[in-house]
Amino acid sequence: MIWRVGDGHNLNIWTDPWLPKGFSRRPVTPRGSCILNWVEELIDPMTGEWDEQLVQEIFWPEDAQTILAMPVHAGTENVVAWHFDIHGKFSVRSAYKVYRDVILTERDRGGAQGGSNNAPDVIWKSI
Repeated sequence: MIWRVGDGHNLNIWTDPWLPKGFSRRPVTPRGSCILNWVEELIDPMTGEWDEQLVQEIFWPEDAQTILAMPVHAGTENVVAWHFDIHGKFSVRSAYKVYRDVILTERDRGGAQGGSNNAPDVIWKSI
């Protein structure tokens, strides 16, 4: 799951999954001595958009770029979504695709032997 940012209220910068990247969907930037806790603190209250200067000061470039590319929906609540679907909706089909991708990635890393032709059969048998 991932949080889609609305107004950023009660969405923890460092512990909640809110960035659309990576496995954890959290910033890779270490917290260090940053006193900010909430995503809403990264949003300029005057414009309702990201405080670009603040974001670039706090985060490493890869996190800052991801954050600044995300839309802010001021005045709306944050929404939980399924990260692996463009519309944020869970389906068995999308879960199967994620599972299949994990199995194939593990096989490609040397975790399993055999040809790719039988991989879908093995996956379906597991399901």
